Amino acid sequence: MEQAIRAAAREASRAPSELAVEMMTLSARVQAAAAAFEEAIAPHEDFLATHGAALPDMSSGALRSLNAMLGYVQQRVARSDRTATALLGGVGLRRQALLALQGDEGAREASARSRIDRASATFLAGAQARVAALAKPPPQSATLRLPYLADRCGELAALLQMRPLCQAASTSWREAGCVELRGRFGGAETELKTTLPRKIAAGIAEMRAKGMDAALLDAAQARLDAGDVKGAAMAYDAAVRGAERT
Repeated sequence: MEQAIRAAAREASRAPSELAVEMMTLSARVQAAAAAFEEAIAPHEDFLATHGAALPDMSSGALRSLNAMLGYVQQRVARSDRTATALLGGVGLRRQALLALQGDEGAREASARSRIDRASATFLAGAQARVAALAKPPPQSATLRLPYLADRCGELAALLQMRPLCQAASTSWREAGCVELRGRFGGAETELKTTLPRKIAAGIAEMRAKGMDAALLDAAQARLDAGDVKGAAMAYDAAVRGAERT
C-alpha cells in the first residue's frame, strides 16, 4: 500500500514538475531575449527620447504570466505531496495500532501510558511557553517608544481559548499544563478587555497630538469604538509603524 501511495504521488507530480522545468527554461529564454533587446536598442535610446517614444517592454508581461503559472504548479505539487504524506502517516499509525493489538494487555497499557505521558509533556511545554511569552512586555517602537500590541492581543486571545479545557482540576493528561495556565486566565481577560484598549486609546491620543496620519488613527479609533480590540490593535500597530517612518 505504501508503495502504491508513493507511486501515485510520483505520477501526480511528474507532469506538473516537467511543466515547471519547461516554464523555468522558457523564462530564462525570455530574460535572455530581453537582455539582448536592451543591448541592441541601447544606441537608439537618445533617438527614442528625442521623439517621445517609449522604450518597448516585450518581456515583463510574459515573465509575470510564467511566474504565476509556476507558482500554481508548485502549489499543486506541494498539495499532492502533503496528501501522500498524510496517507503514509495514516498507514503507519494503522500498522502501530495493529501491532499493539497483537501484544499482551500489559504491553498495550504501557504503550497507552507512554502516549499519554508524551501528550501531557507536550501540552505542558506549550503552556509554559505561553506563560513565558506573556511575562515579557510588548516590544516598543524605536522613536515614539509606543508598544506594538497586535501580537499581544493574539497571545491573550489564544490563552483564553484554553480556558474551557482547564476550568476545573481533573485527572486529564492536560492537568499539568492547566496548572500553569489556570492562574493566568483572569489577568489575561482583564488585560484583553481593559488594559489593551486603554493602551491603544492612549497611543492614538499621543500620535494625534504629534500630528501623525489621521486616517490611520481614525481607523484604529473606529475599531476600538466598535469593540473590535484585535482589529483596533492591528490598525494601531499600522499607525505606529507609519509614524516611525515619518
